Order: sequence, then structure tokens, then C-alpha cells
Amino acid sequence: MKLIKRIKKSELYNDNHGSAMIVAIVVSVIVISFALSLLLVSYSLFTSNERKVTQAQVKELAKSISLEIGDELTKPQFDSKQALLDGINNKAGAKYRAPEYNMWYYVRYNLFQSNWPYYRDETTAGHVKANALRYFKINMTGGDTSSYSSMADDIYVCMYWECDDPEIKDETLLTIEVTVSKGGQTSTITSYYELGVNYFSDAGEGTSENNMSSDAFNPAGNRINLDENWTWTRVN
Repeated sequence: MKLIKRIKKSELYNDNHGSAMIVAIVVSVIVISFALSLLLVSYSLFTSNERKVTQAQVKELAKSISLEIGDELTKPQFDSKQALLDGINNKAGAKYRAPEYNMWYYVRYNLFQSNWPYYRDETTAGHVKANALRYFKINMTGGDTSSYSSMADDIYVCMYWECDDPEIKDETLLTIEVTVSKGGQTSTITSYYELGVNYFSDAGEGTSENNMSSDAFNPAGNRINLDENWTWTRVN
């Protein structure tokens, strides 16, 4: 009898020992699961915060670049035809020289030319977006733009112009969209500019046309009327 009791006690002890192991394993699984849950929550919060920071960064960068482009377009206010020629020829002392205001010169030489049609709508042949939109990728490896390389993966500029009558240049509307992207986040800033056209006080004096075929802002070699005074005003 005593032997049987000992055997039973031994079996009971062994049974209890196995139950304790199971409980320990279950507890360990719960702890590990909880730890993993905390890690997942932490990662989710981190990535969410990172997305917010990146989104704010690309939005601010798009805004800054848009303002810089706007300055290049609106600042040149030539007071004479000769001042325009001095700027085109990059003459020393010229107030608005081409290298510093390439956006103004690009628009000046390419609007109302055969190589860049105006945008009307998606039903007017030759004046749909596929014909009228111009895209540029900003080079982030040189000049001031090198500071953007760590702030963005890509920076694109899209431009198109609209007019009621291609024979009337005044009040032409130019749309410029700046798009910055990084880490899956994208921001686009859209700006609108209206053209004002009159004639210089010294119009008619000297050469009336100019062709800068070798310059980057005039790849098509277009000619422009030097007597016309163009000014751009931001309207938004």
C-alpha cells in the first residue's frame, strides 16, 4: 500500500510539473506577443511621424521653389529696349541678365511661337495638354539646388499658357506647377501669372528683332519683337 501511495504521489508530482511548464510556455508566448505588439505600435507611430515630417518637408520645399521661380519671372522690369538688349547680351552692369533670370527669358522667347502651343481644352486639336504642357526636371547637383538633394528625390516643374486670342498677347495666363517628391510623399504648388504687354519708349530705334539660338532658354532659335515690353504679375 505504501508503495502504491508513493507511486501515485510521484505521478501526481510529475503531472503538476508538466502543467507548470505549459503555463510557463503560455505566459512566455503572451509576453512575447505583447512585446511584439509594442514594437509594431512603436514602428507604426514612427513611420506615421516620419511621413508627416516628410510631407511637411516636401510641401515647404515646393513652396520655396515656386517662390524662386516666381521671382525669376516677375522681377525683370525693363525700363527701355536697350536695357532688355543689355540683359540678353549679358552685358556687365545690366540689371536683369539672362543667367540670373532664365525663367523670364525662356517664357519670353517661347510663348506665341510654333514650338510651344497654348492650351485650350482636350477637344481642340493641337491645343490639348499633350501638346501644351512643358515639363522640366530641376538639376539638384549644381548651384543652389545642391542643397535640395537631401530634401527631395525628384523636383519637377510643369508649365502651360492660355489665351483667348493668339493675336492678343496681353492678359495671357501662365500656369506653373512645382512638384516635389520624397519617400513616397508628394506635394504640388500651383501658381498663376498674367502677362502685361506694351511698347518701350525707345521702340523703333535700332534692331527690332532678336534671335538667341545658342542659348538654353531659346532652343528653337525663335525671334522676338524687341519693341515689346513684357511684364508678369502673379494673380494668386
